[in-house]
Amino acid sequence: MSKKISRTLILSIEYSALLGSIILIVYSIINSNWEVTTAALAVVAAIIANFNSQRISWKQEDEYEADIDINFDLKTISRKVLLVIQNTGGSRAYKVNFVITPELKVINNEIIKDRNLNFIEKKEKIQYNVSTTADMFAQNLINERPKNYTVEYSFSQTENGKLIKKQKTISIEHYRRTTSPDSDLEDFYIKNGNISEKLDKLEKAILKIRK
Repeated sequence: MSKKISRTLILSIEYSALLGSIILIVYSIINSNWEVTTAALAVVAAIIANFNSQRISWKQEDEYEADIDINFDLKTISRKVLLVIQNTGGSRAYKVNFVITPELKVINNEIIKDRNLNFIEKKEKIQYNVSTTADMFAQNLINERPKNYTVEYSFSQTENGKLIKKQKTISIEHYRRTTSPDSDLEDFYIKNGNISEKLDKLEKAILKIRK
């Protein structure tokens, strides 16, 4: 039984028990049977507490498991477009495979159509240098390059586990009108735009020490 089906079944049972307890509370109040009301309220409290505990446990379980994401990255290296395959989960991902349609041209005229990777460690990134940002935007505009790529990928969360299959569309078009830094120099100016103010404060602090 898959994790999703198992969790859905557990939640269905809990919701049914919760609904039954609420109906019992209403019925007992109508009939002034306060002992039953108290018992039913205790059951409701126990179900809610168990649900909250379960939700935390499932979240921790999901965070520990491997999970693969594939996307274009324009932030890591200024003025460069990277294709990044990243394990965003908390453990090693096995048998990582991805297929890009249409095929993607990267630096040195290499073509990426599909790749097979034995494993990717947790938080590890596999990066391919695709193009300069300016060139890729220009090529997209004149249809020398597709604007959108479909990525079908699969991986396993254990060495001999069942493959998890996913699909997504990736593109850089949503970055076209953003105000993100276009060069290392511009990035430096943005980060240090108030450097004169900082120097003034430093000078005043030094003068106070001398006094």
